[in-house]
Amino acid sequence: MKITLQHKDLTIDFFDDPLFSNSSENSALYHKIYQPGKEYIPTSQHAVIIYKSYVTISSAILLVAAGATSVTPDSILIDEDNLILRCSNTVFSLTLPDLNLNWMTEADWATCFSIHKYQDSYITHGETSIARIDKKGNILWSYSGADIFVCLEEGNPFEMHDNYIELTDFNGGKYKIDYNGKKL
Repeated sequence: MKITLQHKDLTIDFFDDPLFSNSSENSALYHKIYQPGKEYIPTSQHAVIIYKSYVTISSAILLVAAGATSVTPDSILIDEDNLILRCSNTVFSLTLPDLNLNWMTEADWATCFSIHKYQDSYITHGETSIARIDKKGNILWSYSGADIFVCLEEGNPFEMHDNYIELTDFNGGKYKIDYNGKKL
């Protein structure tokens, strides 16, 4: 899947690039390569390209080895002049338009399914935990349940409401937490 966003006079494409290999012959494909560690084979490889007037002005690839993810509409957001993206279990903040790294934070030890803006922070729906991350990449709190936050049956395992977050785990257990990570 490819997600295309507009920001000011920029067009942003975010997509999976599973064929990229971090070798000398492929390293010229992207201006920047971000990888939380170096001695492993990534399970997820998400690329971002910034265009201005149909000309590429910057590009980067995110390489992470944890639970595999693909690009979805809730895996990227724009916050002022920063691009907030999740790849595998890691959340990245990159500057716009040059894609310099502000920070990267492991949001879940397994997989981060989605990221959402909440006031002056971000809420992540991870496989094993829900986390709130500030604009500097610090985890303010993390909440885990009895099992992973994935529904076996129909339904949504993660729903944000005005005053709380509703969660369902793999066994059908239901949780409500406030935006301070406290169980209601």
